[in-house]
Amino acid sequence: MSLADELIPYMRRVQAAERDLRDLNLLWQMIEASSAISCPEEAESILPMLTQTRVRFASLQKRLVSQLAGECVAELRDELAASAQCTIDILVRNLFERTADVGFLATDGPVCAFCAAPADVRAGLRGELERRLGEYRDKYTVYDDILLLSPRGELLARLDSSQPLSHSHDEIVGQAAVARGYVERFGASDLAPDGQPALLYGHAVHDAAGHCCGVLVLRFRSHDELIRIFDSVVQPTRNVAVVLLDAGDRVIASNDPAHIPVAARLHPAADGQVGLTSFGGREYLSVTRATHGYQGYTGPKGWRAQAMTSVLTAFRDRNGDAERFDALPLGNEDLARIQHEVDAINGDLRRVVWNGRLAAGTRDGEQARLKAVLRQINEAGSRTRESVALAIRNLYRSAIGRIGHQSGDLARLAADILDRNLYERANDCRWWALSPVLEQALAEGSGDEVADAETLQHVLAHINSLYTVYARLVVFDTQGCVRGVSREAADGLPPLTGSRVEPALTQLVATLGDGQRYAVTPYAASALSDGVPAWCYVAAVRGGPQRRTVGGIAIVFNTERELRAMLDDVLGDSAGMAAFVDAQGRVMVSTTEAWPAGQLLAQREHGAVFEQDGAQYTLARVGTHGYREFKQHDGYEHGVQVVVALRLGPVERRRGQQHEVNLQALPTTRRSEQREYALFSVGAGRFALPAGLLIEARPRTGLVNARMGMADMAGLLEVPDQRSSRVVPVLNMRAMLGVHYAPRAADGVVLVLGTHAQPGRPSLGLLVDDVSAVLDIGPEHLQPVPPGMGMRSTLLGGLLRLGCGQADGGEVLVQLLNAEALGAMVLPDLAAA
Repeated sequence: MSLADELIPYMRRVQAAERDLRDLNLLWQMIEASSAISCPEEAESILPMLTQTRVRFASLQKRLVSQLAGECVAELRDELAASAQCTIDILVRNLFERTADVGFLATDGPVCAFCAAPADVRAGLRGELERRLGEYRDKYTVYDDILLLSPRGELLARLDSSQPLSHSHDEIVGQAAVARGYVERFGASDLAPDGQPALLYGHAVHDAAGHCCGVLVLRFRSHDELIRIFDSVVQPTRNVAVVLLDAGDRVIASNDPAHIPVAARLHPAADGQVGLTSFGGREYLSVTRATHGYQGYTGPKGWRAQAMTSVLTAFRDRNGDAERFDALPLGNEDLARIQHEVDAINGDLRRVVWNGRLAAGTRDGEQARLKAVLRQINEAGSRTRESVALAIRNLYRSAIGRIGHQSGDLARLAADILDRNLYERANDCRWWALSPVLEQALAEGSGDEVADAETLQHVLAHINSLYTVYARLVVFDTQGCVRGVSREAADGLPPLTGSRVEPALTQLVATLGDGQRYAVTPYAASALSDGVPAWCYVAAVRGGPQRRTVGGIAIVFNTERELRAMLDDVLGDSAGMAAFVDAQGRVMVSTTEAWPAGQLLAQREHGAVFEQDGAQYTLARVGTHGYREFKQHDGYEHGVQVVVALRLGPVERRRGQQHEVNLQALPTTRRSEQREYALFSVGAGRFALPAGLLIEARPRTGLVNARMGMADMAGLLEVPDQRSSRVVPVLNMRAMLGVHYAPRAADGVVLVLGTHAQPGRPSLGLLVDDVSAVLDIGPEHLQPVPPGMGMRSTLLGGLLRLGCGQADGGEVLVQLLNAEALGAMVLPDLAAA
C-alpha cells in the first residue's frame, strides 16, 4: 500500500469521491442485472456494452481515487518542501555573506595593526578599535559580538563587555590561526553567553610579514535570524512547524519551540519525500530538504530544514478559491490521460444509447421495454458523468491550487532574497566609507593627485575583486571630482578618473548626516554604470579632526545581472516567467522576452490567471518589505515588486461541450404526428437527421484516409451489411459546414445512413464530432429555413425547436440537415472518382 492510499482516511474529499463512485458501480451492476432479466432479447445488443462500461468505470474509479489521494499528497509535499527549501536556502545565502565578511574584516588595516602591536601599545588602541568594530556591527546587524583573540586564545578586544572572558578554549581559535581561509563552527562555546551553542566565523589576522598575529571571530545572531526566516516562510494560516536540523537530526532551531523544542531528535524521511513520523505521541507528515547551495557554498555540514504538519489537519481544503478556475486547461499528462479515458467512456456510452434509441424505433412491440432500459442507462450515465466530472474538477482544483501556491512561494522567496541582498549593499557602502585610505586621500592627500588616484584605484580594485556584484566603485570629493575608481569606463567611453559626477550625487552625499546614513540613486542609466540602468549606493566619507564630509563613495550595483540571477535561481526549472517591476509596474529585469525591460505590465491582481502566447498562466505579485533596518527604519523605499507567472496549460477556447446540455423535446399537442430525430454536433453547431435514415453511429476506428480528390471526403469505412459488410464513403461534416478549428481528441463519430428506398442498407457515412440524443418531436416545432442562410441553406431541411434542460430553462434551435441534398452533392463526384 502506498503512502497516499494509507492516508486516505484523513482525506475527506477523497473519501466522499470514493463513496460516490462506489455507489455508481453498484448502480451499473443493478441495471445490467435488471436488463438481462426484464428484456433479455431487446437488450441483447447493449448488454455487452453495459458490462464493458461497468468494468471500465470500476477501473477508472480506482485510478481516480488513487490520483485524488496522490494529488493531495503532492500538494502537501509541495507546500512543506517549499517551506523547508526556502528556510535552508535563505539561511545559506545569508551565511555565505558571513564567510566573505570575516575574510574581508580580517584584512582591515586598523584590525591588523592592532593585533600586530605590542601588548602595551594595544592597551592604548583598544578603545578606538572597539569603537571601529562597533561601527561595523551597527551596519552589519547580523552579528551580536565581534572578538579579536591571540593565536593562543587570549582575548584582545570584544564588543560584548557583559561577558567576562580573558582566555578562550574554543577550538575555532586554533583552527582559524592555521587555516588559509575562514573557519565555520556551530556548538557550545565559551565565546557565547553561558556557554550556549553559537554559530561562529573565524579568520586569521596577519601582520605585514604574513605571520598570524591574531584571530577574528564573528558571532552570528542565529536565533534572531532564524526567527525572521521562519516568520517570512511560514504562512500564518497554515499549521506548519519548521525546524532546522543538524547532521545528527537534532533540532537546532524551531518556529514553535513549545511544540518541537530545540535539541529534540527527529526522524526525517529521504530528502524531498513525504514521511510519516511520530513525535511527542502524535503523527506528523514531514518533508526535509538540504540546501541547493549558493556559489558552491552549502552551509554548515549536514544542516537541513524540515517542515511538518499534523496528519489530522494536513489535508484540510486549501484551494477553495480555485473553484473559479474549473474550466482552465492544465498541462498535466496524468490528468489529461484520465480526462481522455473519461471522454472515451462517455462517448461510447452516448453512442450505444443513441444506437439503442434508433433500434427501439424499429421495434414497435418491444419499444416500450427497451426505451425504459435506455432511460435507466442514460440516467445512470448522467449521474456517472457528474460524479466523475466532480472528481476530476477536484483534481484540477488541487493541481491549479498547487501551481498557485508555488507561484506565490517563489515570488515571496525572490522578494526576500532581494531585500537581504540589498541590505548587504547598504552595509558595504557605509563600511567602506570608513576606510582610512579613503579618508586620508580625500581629507589631506599626498599633494600628488596621480599617486593618490593610483592608491585609491589599488584599494578599490582589491575590494571590487572580492565583491564581484559591483560593476565598479567610485570615490569623489565634495566638488564631485572623481578621485579614484576600481575599474575605468568601458571602451569607447570617456575615462571616469578626473571627470565630475552628476550634481545630484554630491547633493545626496551632503544630506547624509552621520555614518549610519546612506542613499540610493534611482534605477537609471548614468556614466558611472556605463550607460546601463543600475542602482548606485552612496555613503559620505568623513575625515579630519572634526569628522567633516570630505567626499563620497558610490558603489555601482550590477543591477541587471544580479537581479536576473536571483530570478533564474528562484524560478529554476519551473515552467513560467518572473520579473522585478518598479513602483509604476514597469519591468526592470525579467526572465522572458515576452516582458522586455521598460514594458508596463498590466496591473493584474495576485492570483489572477492570464493568457500569454497561447498559454494560460497563474500570477503572483508580491511587494518587498525590507530586512532588518533596510527599508524598515532607514527611510529608504524603492517600490519594487516581484511578479511570478507559472504555466497552467494551453489556451482552450471551448469551455463546454455540446453533449453537456440536456436537450429535451418540447410538449406537443399532435402526438400522433411526432417524428423521431437523431441529434448530433459538429463544432459549435447542433444538427439533426430523421432517425429513419440512420442505421447506427460507429467509432471512427477503421476509417481509411481515401479522399479520392474530393475536398469534403473523410475516407472510406467498412460497415456491417446484414450478414456481410460493405464499404461506404464518409463525408467530413466539419469541412462541409466550414468548421476549421481543430476537434478535441475525443471527437469523431461516423453516422451510417441508409436511403429511403433501402433504409437498412448502408450507403453513406457522416463524420461528426459527437452524438447527443434521439427525440420524438411534434410537427409544430419544425420551422422552415429562414432566408439568407447562404450556401448552407441547400443542406438544411428546417430548424427544430428544443427545450434546454438547464436550471434556467430556455430553448435552442437545431439545424435539420437534408440527407438527399448531401447525397446529391457527393454521390455524382464519388461515382466519377
